[in-house]
Amino acid sequence: MTISKTLKAVALAVGISALISGGAVAELAKPTGAVILTIGGAVKYTNLPPSNKFDDRFLNTQGYSFEKAAAFDIAMLKKFGTVTTTIKAEPWPRAVTLEGPRLIDVLMAAGWTGNKITTVSLDGFAVEITAADLAAHDWILALKADGVPLRIGGHGPVWIAYSVPGGAGRAEDEGRWPWAVYYISAE
Repeated sequence: MTISKTLKAVALAVGISALISGGAVAELAKPTGAVILTIGGAVKYTNLPPSNKFDDRFLNTQGYSFEKAAAFDIAMLKKFGTVTTTIKAEPWPRAVTLEGPRLIDVLMAAGWTGNKITTVSLDGFAVEITAADLAAHDWILALKADGVPLRIGGHGPVWIAYSVPGGAGRAEDEGRWPWAVYYISAE
């Protein structure tokens, strides 16, 4: 992604953030549906209270907690628009077309202020993504694969990936495309 595209993405994210919160950028709207993604840590705009050991037991068992967090349901994420990318890695049986918002748009809507994020999957698998990595690739926060909503027990609730030339990723790329993501630790 070029600097110009990155700046446009940031400007779009700030505008979308205002739209989601009804014009007040300082706070996100509260989710009305089931929360499928939480971004905790270095965020400015929140819609969740600090985590606690009772309500956030699953998160705590994986060693994560937050003072500030932004929670998103599917309807909120759809407001960011949809991009698509087709990816394939060995030994996948076929290419997969992912659909969802740009990851940077969602991070900017939460007011991410850090220099890296760590994605956390339901099984505890974590992938660190630096700000430089975010700028170097066109990352997608996929909600659908091949037109079908991602599901728990499959690759859902969220699959994070980036476009690669020709759509064919290397083993290194596949290791950086986490699926079953439910939490992003923003640092």
